[in-house]
Formats: sequence, C-alpha cells, structure tokens
Amino acid sequence: MLSALTIMEDPLKPKPVPLAAETVLWFEFLLDPNKITQHLQQTNPEPSAVELIMQFISMTPEVTFPAEVVTPGSDIQTSLSASAALTIPTIQRNIDCCMQLTRKQLALKILELKVATWLKWDLDLLEKNLPVAMQLGLLRDLCTVSYGRGLPIPLPNDFDMKISPTGNEHAARFALTMYHRMVLRIQLLKETALGVSRQPTNNGYHTVDIMLQFLDIPTQPSIEYLQQLCISNKPFYVFHYDSFITLQCDNLSTVQNYEIMHLISPEELRGQIQYELAHYYLFTKQYVLAREAASACNINLQSVRSQTFQFCHIQSNELEGLLQACGYGSHCNSLLQRFHMSVLSEYTDIVPILKLDNRAREIPLVNRRILELEIESAISAGLLKQSRHLEVQVATLNVVRNIFESGNIFSCVEFFSKYREKDYTAAIVEAIEDVLPHCTHDDKVALKQFVIDCVLHNVDGNQFLQATRSFGIFTDVDLKNLDLLLSIPTLPNSKLATLSDWICHSKMARIDIGVLERQLINCTNANTVRILLVKLCARAPGKPVWAINPNWDVPQPLKTLIMAMPVSFLQDFSYVLLGKARELAAHGDYCESVSMLSVLKSETQRQELGNAQLISKLITWEILHTQIAQCLEEWHQKTLDQQSLASRCKQCLGALSDTVPPRIEIVNNCAVMLLNLSEFQPLMFLDKRLPQLELTQAFASTFMEMEKMKGPKKVCRDAWELMLSMFLSVPKRVGPNIPACGTSLQQFLQRVRHQSVFGLAISMLGKIHNILKDDANHDLNCEYMQLWPTTITNAVGYSLRSVCETLQWLLTEALFFYPQTISWLKMKGDLELTIGNNESAIRCYVNALVTGTDYCMLSLQRNVADDYIIRKMIRCAANLGCHMQATVLCQFLEEIDYGIVFKNLSEKSCNFTDAMDAYYSCIWDSTLLEFIVNLHAKRGEHSRKLEAISVMGTLELNANNNDEIRRESAMVRKTRFLRSLAKQYLLQL
Repeated sequence: MLSALTIMEDPLKPKPVPLAAETVLWFEFLLDPNKITQHLQQTNPEPSAVELIMQFISMTPEVTFPAEVVTPGSDIQTSLSASAALTIPTIQRNIDCCMQLTRKQLALKILELKVATWLKWDLDLLEKNLPVAMQLGLLRDLCTVSYGRGLPIPLPNDFDMKISPTGNEHAARFALTMYHRMVLRIQLLKETALGVSRQPTNNGYHTVDIMLQFLDIPTQPSIEYLQQLCISNKPFYVFHYDSFITLQCDNLSTVQNYEIMHLISPEELRGQIQYELAHYYLFTKQYVLAREAASACNINLQSVRSQTFQFCHIQSNELEGLLQACGYGSHCNSLLQRFHMSVLSEYTDIVPILKLDNRAREIPLVNRRILELEIESAISAGLLKQSRHLEVQVATLNVVRNIFESGNIFSCVEFFSKYREKDYTAAIVEAIEDVLPHCTHDDKVALKQFVIDCVLHNVDGNQFLQATRSFGIFTDVDLKNLDLLLSIPTLPNSKLATLSDWICHSKMARIDIGVLERQLINCTNANTVRILLVKLCARAPGKPVWAINPNWDVPQPLKTLIMAMPVSFLQDFSYVLLGKARELAAHGDYCESVSMLSVLKSETQRQELGNAQLISKLITWEILHTQIAQCLEEWHQKTLDQQSLASRCKQCLGALSDTVPPRIEIVNNCAVMLLNLSEFQPLMFLDKRLPQLELTQAFASTFMEMEKMKGPKKVCRDAWELMLSMFLSVPKRVGPNIPACGTSLQQFLQRVRHQSVFGLAISMLGKIHNILKDDANHDLNCEYMQLWPTTITNAVGYSLRSVCETLQWLLTEALFFYPQTISWLKMKGDLELTIGNNESAIRCYVNALVTGTDYCMLSLQRNVADDYIIRKMIRCAANLGCHMQATVLCQFLEEIDYGIVFKNLSEKSCNFTDAMDAYYSCIWDSTLLEFIVNLHAKRGEHSRKLEAISVMGTLELNANNNDEIRRESAMVRKTRFLRSLAKQYLLQL
C-alpha cells in the first residue's frame, strides 16, 4: 500500500504545457524528408522558415580552422587554373582541415540550405532575423556543400578552389559570390556584429575569434571579384528549391541535383551586385563610385523590370532612396529637395521655388523663416553677393505663405516695421496675384482679411487698396466700407502712461476731466503724475483727488499727517504717489514703487513744513518695507544689498521708542528679515510685550542657544510651547485686537526664507505630528527633531489635522525655495503616505533619490536610500497596484526580503504602467529571476519565460563574477530603474 502511494502521481504538481497541434519539432524533418516542403507551403508555418534555419544551424557543431584571413581572387576559372600551381603541402593542408561530417550533420546542413533557397537567399531578410554568427554559419555550410568538401569561414590565404566530385562549378560560383557579398555587407554591420560577438552562447557560433577574423577581411579583393562578375559574360546560375535533395535513411546517396539550377539574366545579376556596391561606397564615403554604381544598378533593373527575379531582391522605394542619396532620383525632385539644393547653391532660383510652394505648401514655414533670417544675416555681413531686393522678395513670399497657416508662426507686423522704408507694396501685390488663381474659397477669405488688415494698419493703405481692387476678393460693400474707414483721420499713437500732453477734441469739461483721471490711474511715472495733477487741478474737479481710485490705500500714520496738511498740490501729490506706490508694490513692480516713494521723499524734504522731517522718516520706513518685500520675492537672485538692508532693519527696530514709531507691519517684516539674515542678537532686545514678534524672538532665542550648547541637547521650550499653542482645538485669544494664533503663524512662515529657519519649523511640526499620531509606522524624520520634547500634556486637546495641513503647506513652500533638500523630500513623502496619497508619496521618494544621485549621474548611496525609505516605497508601489515595481525595489534593501518579493510576484498587476517583463532589465538578483522563470512556466507564459531566461544569461549576471562586476551591474540596473520611475512619476503632465 505504501509503495502504491509512493508511485502515485502528485495531483498538485504543475504539468508541462502541451505544444500546439500544428507545432513541428526540428527532428521530425530528419525522419520525414518530404515534410519540409509541406511545412513551408503553409500560410503561417510554426516554426517559421527563419526559425527552422536557426534550429538546424544550432544543432550542427562548430569547427574552427587555423587559417589566415585573406580573400581569394576573381573567378572560378581563374581560380581553377591557379590551383594547378599549388604545391603539394598546400593541398595537403587544405585536405587535412576538411570537416568530416556525419550523415545527420550533412542532412541538417542540406535542410538549412533548402529553407534558405525557399527564401531565395534574400540576404536582407536573413540579416534582419539571423544573428551575424549564424549568417556566417549558413555561408560556411553553403560553401561546404557547393564545393563538396569542408571549408572554413573566413577563407584562408592559401584557399584551394578545387571542386570535389560531389560539388558543382555553378554552385561553387554562386557560393563564392554570396561570400564576397557577405564580406561587404558585414562591414556595414560591424558595430552590431562586434556587440553580438561578445555575448556568450552554448552552441559556439558566437566565437569571438572567428567573428573578429571575418570582420578584419580586406574588402578590396571582394570588390574586384564582384566588379569582374558584372562585366563577365559567363552564365550565372542560382539554386532551385529542388536542387537540394534531403537525405533518407534507405538511400545512402548524398549527391545534390545541380542540373536544375536557374539561369538568371546578366541584368538581374548586375543590378543586385551594383546595388550592394553602391551601398558600400556610400558607407565608405566614396560618393563618386557610389553614384556610378547606383546609376548602373538603375539602368540594369529598368531593362528587366517586367521579369520575375530569382536573385535580385531590391524594392522600388529602396532603389529610389539610394538614387536620392547619391544625388538624383528616378522621380521628379520635390519642392523641399529643390529648396535644400537651392540653399546649398547660394540660393539659386529660390524665388521661383518659394512662389511654387505658396501654391503647393510643401516646405515647412519654419524652414522658410530660417532661410529669410540666414539671407538677411549673410547680406548684412557681406558674405552673400546679392542685393537687398532678394531679402525683401523672400520676406514678402513668406508673409503671403503665412496667410494660409492656421498657427501664425511669425507675425506680419515685424515685416511691415522692418521694410517700411522700402517699396514692399508692389512685391506683396505680385505675390498675392501669383497665388490667387490657385486658392480655394477659404484661402481667398484669408487673403481678403490680410488685405483689409494691411489697408487699415499701414500708412500707404490707399495705395495698397487701389492695387488690390482688381483681384475680385472684395464686394462692393467691402470697398465702400474700406473707403469710408480710410477717410477718417488717424489718431495719435501714444502711450497714456508716458503722455505729456493730450489733444482732446471734446467741448465738455466733464469728458476732459474723465480723460485726465483715467490717465492718472494708468500712469506709472512720478513726473507724469505731477503734470496730470496740474492739469486736473486747473479744471476744478468736483471730487478730491484721493477719491478717484479706491485702490489707493495709504497707511494710517502717513494718511493722518497728509490730511493734516493744508489743501495744496503737495497734499494731492503725496496721497497719489503713496497710493500708487503701494498699488505697484502689490503687483510686484517694486522698482517703480520705490522710485515714486523716493520722489515723494525728496519733495517733502525741500518743502518748508512743520512735519516734513517726520513725513520723510515715515516714507523712509515705507521704502524699507517695499524693499524687504522685494528681497523676499527675489530671495535667490540677491538683487539688493542684504548687508545694507540688515543695517536699516536694525535702525527701524531701534525707532520703536520714537514718538511716531514705524508701523507694526514694518517692524514685523524687519524682525523676520533679520531672522532670515541670521542676525539674532538685535531681536533679543525687542519689547517682549509685542505679540506679533513672539515667534520671531522665540526662533532667534532657539538658534542662539543651539550655538551655545554645540550639541544635540534639548534647548529652551519657548518656541516649542508657542508653536504648540497654535494648534489647540479651541485657540485662546489674548485680546480683541490680537489676531488668531493660526493666522499669525501663517503670516510668519510666509516670510521665512532661511533654510535653517525652515528646518527648525519643519522639525517642530514633525515632532508634534509624531506625538499626536502616536504610530511608529507613520513617524516623520527630519533634522533638529531630537531637540524637542517627546510628550505633550493633554494631547487630545490639539488638532492633528491642522498640524498635517500646516506641515504639508510648509514643506511645499520650503521645497519651492530649496528643491534639492533630500531630508525634506523624504519627510514630505512620509507625510503623504500617512495621509494616504500613495502616488504623491512615491513621487517625493523618487525625487529624493534622483536628487541624491545628481539626477542619476552618481551611484545610489545608503545614506540616500536606506531600508526605511525603500520599504516605504515598496508599500506605496504595492498600494498603487504596481507589484513588479515593488519587487524590483526589494533588491535595494540591504538584505532582500524574499517573503515580500514572492508575495508581490504572486499578485496580479492592476496598473498599466507596471508591465512585468518591462522591468526584467532592472533585475540583478539571480534568485529573483529564477522565481520569475518558474512563475511564467507555471502560468504557461512561454515568451515571457524565454525573455527572463535571456536576461539570466547575460554575461554581467554570471554567478562566477567577482564582487566589483556584481556591484557595477547592480548599479547600472538601479540607475535604469530609477530613471524609469522618474519618467513615470516626475514627468507626468
């Protein structure tokens, strides 16, 4: 009973996937010789003809020959006569190196040659589908069977062309021709062949020595042989499918049927040979010889175009491409080709070409625009012996072509402004008249609109209209309206902002006052404001000047002093300049704002007023306030002298004890600016009763204590307790005039610019988050976090949501100014993961890794991607359904967690960006690849399994490699995977 259970088949054991019913194995063709023909005649045979050749070659052993690489002479007859002079030792050495084939090996060679003949020995097809080494193996087998004796590839220096009794002269001539063709073609694939030759295989056909020997063959003897073949009158035969007779077990004969080889015409032979010679000449930059060979190829193929080719495989489009590459084509050149030829020949016939293109519109408008700029530059530099008339003609034709483009690549305004002094009207009229008969209805509508714009916006509109009346694109109503518009006098073309005088034809004073008020609102120059105020006051407006624009907001201390002035021009001028300066600063125009304030300061200093000195001092603080805002806005540009700015901020803070102190908003900005400039000492002497300065003073005190302690000890709790109080569920209010704590915190953080201040605030918020969240899996880590307490009294009284929102906003703000701070990127990723935004979290992690590797230029270090971050990235990828990404990330761990790996691989990916086989090139762990191969085998995914096996077989993943090679291969794959993640998560629109 026990033995019966032992031999019983395990029902849970996975069974091999059965082959399809129509699939044929290679050895079946050896058993049934007639089966090869039946198989190839199918519509889509499985395996295909090329796959059969690969199977047959791979089953045949490789034999190496100790021979020098030199190509033999010209033709068979010459070789036969020369072979009579060979010495006995030479012949004996060739006989000794002949390959002794078994019947199975010979049968496989005949089968592969028979399939190649079925493909008509199309070298282009074989080159695309067969590895270079297998192409050489097929060529060697062709020479072996054709000569009836074993031959090495490449042919040796003392190669004996003698044909054995089992060979054939026609077959040998065909094989030698294929050999010399391959010598030339392999040079065009030299880099590919060298790359493939370095890959290890099991069948020996990628042997490096043989590949390098064949690539080093001198090509001149092959060129001479093929040229001699083209001028020879000897008949040329190609193999027929039935020329090769498959071996049978009951017939010991190995003789092939060479009598039924096809005789092809000399034109077909010359056409194919000259085509390949032309390609080789182009590759070696022998353009004259390439042109001659391409011409000869075209002539030969044109004479036999109606025949069915047995040897030539040239497509008409390929021949046309070759002819064009050599300087001419069998068809008429396109306008784009003529355009480029004209550019190369110093713009010969460029004007007729552009006129034709205005009708056909084949040449891209960008190319025409570049041509116009090149002609203009060449004529200006004196490099082109052409008149300026050519420049105007080309520009005019480009303008007309631009009419029919929907995108309007460049504006016609530039043309009219550039050539206004030249007579361009006649050129435009001529170009429109030339293209008009070829225009559709929509084109005529576009032309009509263009002419109307030209008539209305140019000085010579009447002349242009008269020249285009006869085109038939205008109706009588259109012409009447255009004549009416041209009769209206032209208005002055001046900017309101810089207008010193305005001509108003209205007789109503109210309209004149309205025009001046609008100009006053729009102007941005202090002198213009002065002139407009004088004119406005002369017309006695019915309302005060400061009521013109409600956006003119003057700070309260200055407003009080200005309103206390006697009614005068200075009062209006001061109010308007202060209001406009604040308006300009609010819109980011800081330079004009400071300019207006400086003019007002000078104006008040030269007036004999009782409070002129006080007003001037307050204006000075307003200038400082504006410059602080500019410095915060342009922090990294360093447009202002920060040392001078810090000195003036200290002076402003020192004026708090004056009779009329600076506004509290200015004081607050000065304090934050000093904090940003690391000037902590002046902040410690400020009045601690000002609640707006509490945060600034607490941060300054914290930094000073950090400098004293010089270590990771805990510092004063002022900043911590103040920050913590901002997030009480019911915030306290000290008085009715003091803003809420959350608002003051945001106002403070919005003005922070120094990286250390950002870091301190982020660390406090992160520590508060960790204590309130109380979840080790979602802890946030950052610099300075060890400075703060580890507990919070009555933690339930604080709002975790407010902490998360504030921290998220602050991290975004800090990364805007310092986007390469890796610790902040990681912390933002941790916060996004805590909230549940997995995609945003992994985007932050990938950004941190990319930044830490100098945008994938350096290797990934452990301090950038430690296990803590990698495990969080794995969690994000798994949550997003990208299980293959999570699997690849497991390799980044110090020790691979195969439990997570196998779990992720077992999950079915639900994300279209996570194609499993797309990441095989990013895997360097052999155990992981073995599991993937086994998984594909269980699922019956044959093609994916083969792809994974091919990745395992790469040289750099060999288990016998040393540690340095392993590290290098892992680093390359890490970088490749990191770049793929960056493309997915960082380059999304």
